[in-house]
Amino acid sequence: MTPLRTAGAFVIALGAPWLSAAAAHADAFGQLDAVPVIASPTCGGTVSADAQATPIQIGADVGHGVGVSIRYDAGIYDGSCALTVTAAWRNLDTGASGRGDISAVSTIDGHYGFIGYANKNFATGSGTVVVTLSSHPGAEMRITA
Repeated sequence: MTPLRTAGAFVIALGAPWLSAAAAHADAFGQLDAVPVIASPTCGGTVSADAQATPIQIGADVGHGVGVSIRYDAGIYDGSCALTVTAAWRNLDTGASGRGDISAVSTIDGHYGFIGYANKNFATGSGTVVVTLSSHPGAEMRITA
């Protein structure tokens, strides 16, 4: 075997074990399907959610963050049904974490139709951010911020 072929075979042999190692994948956008919720004894319905990387104003600077939104449909649109979901986030690269409540009201607007939407932005810093919601136990969204 020529020295060049020997070196090439050596590089392939060293790199082969890493080809099968799968890293957790994160995107700039994540989504959770609608799940049933009970907001109160008279208000149920479904809630879905999404999260996306977004720039965040921090004082005079712009930093990395994640915007989380929920869509709540109670099947009742008179404004009497509201849902509060707790969003928790953790930056896997820096160890930073936080949480906040997002509240949506299931209502109808004459111009836009059904509105049961609310969102909140979190200053997460750059890196891979895992977002979980109290409405979706066991589910998570991985976002690259």
